[in-house]
Amino acid sequence: MTRQSPASEDAPDAEFPAAVEAIRTRRSGHNFDPDGDVSEETLREIVRDATFAPSAFNLQPWEFVAVRDDERLDTLVDLAFGQDHLRDAGTGVVVVGHTESERNAERVYTEWAEAGRITEDDAAERIAQAEADDPDREFAIRNASLAAENFLLSAHARGLKATPMTGFDFDGVADFLDLPDDQIPVVLIALGESGGDEPERLPRRSVDDVLHIDDY
Repeated sequence: MTRQSPASEDAPDAEFPAAVEAIRTRRSGHNFDPDGDVSEETLREIVRDATFAPSAFNLQPWEFVAVRDDERLDTLVDLAFGQDHLRDAGTGVVVVGHTESERNAERVYTEWAEAGRITEDDAAERIAQAEADDPDREFAIRNASLAAENFLLSAHARGLKATPMTGFDFDGVADFLDLPDDQIPVVLIALGESGGDEPERLPRRSVDDVLHIDDY
């Protein structure tokens, strides 16, 4: 039988207790206030927080496309198979990942060289390698997903509700947003003000159930 952890636990002593609290109290809900509004300034701050996520070689292979126009949001709801809470939220954010690392490689590795982390020759070699790499969907998904989690936590810390979705027409969303060929939609996030309480959180799997030391 799968062991479950309680819905809430006392946070252990931590240097950043507010961060622990944000992690343990974040919820993915469907109850948004349709009359609420997330300002562009707040949206920009949330995205800024998202960009502090770690990424492979610091390439930061992500973009964020916010859909706020009512008609375009209706289309996005259709592409998300009718998930109406996206419309109630008022903002749909598509987290996009780069499948080709070369897009940011020159800037990133030049910065590394300027900071003395690598030599100019090393930078040139890494840039050339990035340009030669084949497109990699897993690279895009892994890195963009890290940024998406930062986005969710930042929204929660600001008193907003943010619900991630992967149930949508990926090709349709890519066409709808006119994404370049080397970019793919990874996660769709409904962002808005809370419309009230959500059902009680279901239990999480316990640490004993998911943690394996030295081997599985």
